[in-house]
Amino acid sequence: MKKMRLHQQMFRMKALPYFVGIAGAALMASTAQAQITNNITIGNAKALGLAHAVTADPPGVDSIHFNPAGLAKIKGRERQLKFLMAHMQLDAKFGAQEVDDLRKAYNDLIDARGGAGDSCAVNPDQSKCFQMDPVQNTKSSTADAALILPGIGLTSVPALAVPFGGIAIEDPDYGWTFATAFYSPQAVGYEREKDDPAAYNGYMVSVSRLTYFAPSIGLQVNDELSVGASIGFSWQGMGIKTKFRAPEQTLQFLAGTMSGLDQSIQDVLDLSLIGPYETVGDLELELDNPLSLSFNLGALWEPEDWLAFGFAYTSESTTTLEGDFKMINSDEFLATMNSLKHTPLLGAALGLLGGTSQINAQKIEKGSVELDYKVPQTVNFGTSIRIVPKLKFNMDLKWVDYKIWNSLDFKFDRNVDFLNLASVIETIAGQNDSDPDALRIPRGYKSVWSSAYGFEYQFDDAIVLRAGYEPRASSVPKNRVDLLLPIASADLYTLGAGYQIDKYSRADIGIGYMVSSFKARAGQSENANSNTAGDVVYNPYSHMSFSAKTTAILFAASLEQQF
Repeated sequence: MKKMRLHQQMFRMKALPYFVGIAGAALMASTAQAQITNNITIGNAKALGLAHAVTADPPGVDSIHFNPAGLAKIKGRERQLKFLMAHMQLDAKFGAQEVDDLRKAYNDLIDARGGAGDSCAVNPDQSKCFQMDPVQNTKSSTADAALILPGIGLTSVPALAVPFGGIAIEDPDYGWTFATAFYSPQAVGYEREKDDPAAYNGYMVSVSRLTYFAPSIGLQVNDELSVGASIGFSWQGMGIKTKFRAPEQTLQFLAGTMSGLDQSIQDVLDLSLIGPYETVGDLELELDNPLSLSFNLGALWEPEDWLAFGFAYTSESTTTLEGDFKMINSDEFLATMNSLKHTPLLGAALGLLGGTSQINAQKIEKGSVELDYKVPQTVNFGTSIRIVPKLKFNMDLKWVDYKIWNSLDFKFDRNVDFLNLASVIETIAGQNDSDPDALRIPRGYKSVWSSAYGFEYQFDDAIVLRAGYEPRASSVPKNRVDLLLPIASADLYTLGAGYQIDKYSRADIGIGYMVSSFKARAGQSENANSNTAGDVVYNPYSHMSFSAKTTAILFAASLEQQF
């Protein structure tokens, strides 16, 4: 095989995302949820009413999560029942495709190769010429909620509505309190219509973490200081269904950049062209692990009756998620792979260029897959000040270590056709982020500090009113935003109330409204619309600007009883 010659300008036509895209989309499902779910799905009504500014004012049994030292304030035996409802809406708009220079360069390349029909210069509307993206100037919106659940898998649900609960028991002889609870530190999911323009960034997606056992202890050290710790035994799951496509005529570009090839290879490439905006295939993927461990530590210092300081730490958790994948290749992609499979010279060339000569060429490729999934460590500092006898002000400062998501590794149990070709394109591009059975996705997220503020007003002996605000800093840089979970910096506004029913029972409710929006100009995001040559992440909306808005409405209710 003679030496291959690359047109550097034409490499900007993004050969690589076509092949690596779907695995990139799957991995983004596991990371993009980031800030949007932090504390949101715990379902504690008091914490929600105070915008989660409760590190120095921990909420009963749920101190297990927010600050285990708060368990020491529970007297006797206490049980908690709570209910969480959430609705999330994801909307997006696509701008016009910005491809004038690219379109001309591409058409010039096609004309130089000749072939049947008029030249693209004469008739640019021919199918062989560069076509405009039908997604441009369209809108997207989610339809329903979705969740991945143990024993059920990825499923549609009318709404995110989940009951939780917990129990705490004080040992008065030793001054400590034991507790455990069932809750969800992380749960997010949605479903789009399959023909939605954003379906190439996922049409059914969910990431869930359910803590089913959380042995915890809170200890009153002295009149001013309490400490606590908890261990979380959790189930972690991730599921995604998504369409994927190549925003460029990838194989046609590849054929045009090779010189001196055997004519049979050129004929195969010509025969196997996949249209630039056709759906290449669908991926269905579900992974989970029933045992994911983490721990929480906390301290609470109350030097005065009107003043408290809190500290809480949650450990990083690394879990190997295992599951199954199924790729349903389109007829066009299958025809392409069959053409490659039955051309031995080209198959041998794949092996020389970092791929493998083994080509599956199957309508459905399926097998097992695993991913090392990390939940980042967090550090919270808080203060609670009773400004006047009936009014209390809480403030939290929080750090989340999302920087650990610098790169994620996706490992398949067999060679997969799209990864096989991706490794070839990467070799040509001088990259090293995929093998025929593995994909390494750079993330480039950042660790962030954010704050939260809450007010609590004691209206009378039985009723307390709450309000809060939490400006959530984004862990996703501007050059990494996408539509898999379109979240950037967000604002959470909350209200709540509590009612002391009797000496032994208390009810609380909380509501919240969160909004996040961003705009990405054409070529800005390496996760969605990059124009950069040799990118190794999925870019289904290449050369196109887009904007997105995510809104969430939250409701939590709880009942705490001594027994």
